Amino acid sequence: MKHILLIEDNIMNSELVKDILEMENYEITSTADGKEAFEILKKESFDLVLTDINLPKMDGMELIKRVREETNQSAKIIAMSSDTIAKTGESFEEAGFDGFIQKPFKIKEFRDYVKSLLES
Repeated sequence: MKHILLIEDNIMNSELVKDILEMENYEITSTADGKEAFEILKKESFDLVLTDINLPKMDGMELIKRVREETNQSAKIIAMSSDTIAKTGESFEEAGFDGFIQKPFKIKEFRDYVKSLLES
């Protein structure tokens, strides 16, 4: 079973994404803040990480930087945001993310994108 870490502080968004992914039989670990996510990523391996950018305690941009520099995490890490570029002006891929999902998203497109990431 593929294991996905979901980092999302909006409860409604988190529940929606978890429901979609669980219907596809993925194992989901979730948290609502970047600092806790970083601690989880130092200890556990995942097949995919889906993270919001605007998070409490550590935002997604700081999280990606620290994960890439300070862990051996091999999971693909995908940014989820309503913004198309980071507040720094760089693209999410330039910041180190493996991909980007624009919010709001269509459920089928989201499900298909996640499936393609996990199969590649």
